[in-house]
Amino acid sequence: MPAPDPRTHEDYDRLYYRLDLEPGASAAEIKQNYRQLAQIFHPDKWRHPTAASLHWADEQFKKIKEAREVLEAYWAVHHEAPTVGSALSNAQRLRVREQLRDLEVRRERLCGELDGLQRDKLRALTEMARMQTERERLIGEIARLRDDASLERAAHAAWRERAQDADDADAMSASDATLAAPAEPDPVPADRHPIRNFFFARFDDPSRGWLMTLSGTVFVLIVLFVAAHRIVFSVFDATGSWRWLAVLLQTLLISAGAVLAGGFAWSQRVLHRADRAGRVHGVPLPARETWQRVTAAVRGTNRHGATWQIENGALMPGDAGFALQAVLRYSTKPQGEGETHQAVTFRCDAQAAGAGATRVAWDFAIEAPTWWLVPAARVVRDLRRRLEADLSGRV
Repeated sequence: MPAPDPRTHEDYDRLYYRLDLEPGASAAEIKQNYRQLAQIFHPDKWRHPTAASLHWADEQFKKIKEAREVLEAYWAVHHEAPTVGSALSNAQRLRVREQLRDLEVRRERLCGELDGLQRDKLRALTEMARMQTERERLIGEIARLRDDASLERAAHAAWRERAQDADDADAMSASDATLAAPAEPDPVPADRHPIRNFFFARFDDPSRGWLMTLSGTVFVLIVLFVAAHRIVFSVFDATGSWRWLAVLLQTLLISAGAVLAGGFAWSQRVLHRADRAGRVHGVPLPARETWQRVTAAVRGTNRHGATWQIENGALMPGDAGFALQAVLRYSTKPQGEGETHQAVTFRCDAQAAGAGATRVAWDFAIEAPTWWLVPAARVVRDLRRRLEADLSGRV
């Protein structure tokens, strides 16, 4: 491209200022500054995302490219810096320098934004790697639980098959021995109190148990009120001078009935929960360790100064299981004032269900008057909690 005439086409000093150079700079300086500015304003290098900014950068790049071409063409012809042209005034120079500073500030801001985006990208990649690791760990945990469940089902099926075979063998031997001989009772009956379990299963229902409990309480209070009212006012005159005494007796009868009914209901709920917890279930312990923990729990639980006495119990050959029966006899009266009339019997049956697992079931039997069910229920509750705590898993 031939160099234009500076008197008619181009002001070379202004071209130098476009390239951020003083007039008279060499061809090497022109090339060096052009490359530096091209790194900033080239459309492929410009990093601001908006269309208006890209258009402005493209215009600036065209201007510096034009300035480089004109000045290099002049140098190629004259081999010296152009000296013709009108110099910029001081105000123009200040304005150009302010524009360049503004561009530099904008460039620094854009670089900071890019650095922030890069840091966010690294954080996101780190979080994705952590989530991938957690996902793999959860997949491994699910696979392990699935394998454990499969082993548990297989062990339970094997245990049921062995129990069925044993029951069939016992039944055949008993029928061959004598038809009149009484059958051996099941050491852990499945459900001896169907009516009680029917009602209290609904009281323990999380969705409507509170409503059933409230309804039962209101019903009992109404029945107590009607019964106490009929009993008291069949003796006293409803409008006589002794009405205050009748009301007092009625209140006492209702309170005593509420205490007795509440204690009876609480004891029945405790016994229901003990029956439900004692159903056949698996524990992650071998039969011998299960035996040790059950006997330790029995010996470590007492009430009213009495302790459990293991009447019979032993491990089966080869640690295939065990059967245990323990009795706690107690009296709620002070020691020496009365004989022991209350007893709680605990029976436990266990069968090995594979390596490191045992199927356990237990049952409680109570010999006590109805008005002493609350102390008996406390004995059952304490032993049940101790058993559940000791058999919950390996320590």
